[in-house]
Amino acid sequence: MLSKLTRNSETPLYLQLAEQLANDIQAKQWLPLQKLPSEYELTRFFGVSRVTVRQALRVLIDRGLVVSRQGKGVYVRGPRVNQDLGSLRGFYDGLVARNYDVETEVVEFTQLKAPEADGWASGNVFQYVRLYQLEGATIVLADITVFCLEALITRDQVERLPVYALLQEVLKKKVARAATQIKATGMRPDIATRMGLEGTAGLLQMDRTSYDESGAVLESSHFYIQPDVFAFEVEVAGPMQLASGIRKVPTSKNKGA
Repeated sequence: MLSKLTRNSETPLYLQLAEQLANDIQAKQWLPLQKLPSEYELTRFFGVSRVTVRQALRVLIDRGLVVSRQGKGVYVRGPRVNQDLGSLRGFYDGLVARNYDVETEVVEFTQLKAPEADGWASGNVFQYVRLYQLEGATIVLADITVFCLEALITRDQVERLPVYALLQEVLKKKVARAATQIKATGMRPDIATRMGLEGTAGLLQMDRTSYDESGAVLESSHFYIQPDVFAFEVEVAGPMQLASGIRKVPTSKNKGA
């Protein structure tokens, strides 16, 4: 980060500062989801007032380059990802179908004892943690449990194959249906450390359980997702169901009657 502000320019200092910070972001001096220097640090480095810094940051926010997190600071905006929930496909498969250049890394691989699988299946149970990265930023952590019955899987297979391909190609199991739930969740310190997050108050948590045609559980996954990055989409066909009316909240007058 170099100070290139020109004091006698017709361009206001805050616009010069905004342009320089934007160029630094585009040059990857700050990576997606990384925190920018504080207002105080920018004020001292560039020799400008705090008002000038705040105006420059507001320009970057309006341009969609950064986001401000209350009490945490200003962060480079992460990549924008739309994920389709309307099709039966794996999480990774859904990203690839939308042409996102996603990289993954398995950071943990463990064989569990059958009782640790909540009694869902007997036999061999494996758990692993996979990180999803896009444009150099970790956007998702997936905690995946696979129920293998008498079969075995290896770390190499897990690193090479998405979970649905692992089920079909290695375990010869076909996913017939999946139940998915999305909710907001607080930030767990262990997840924050693994995802390299700083200043994020919470995440989106997507829980998915996949079944074969007999109703047996094949896998159970928990996806912890950067909320600034993801948007989920579901396309629904008609016919439309209409409610007959809306129930109003009682007014104070009615409540006391």
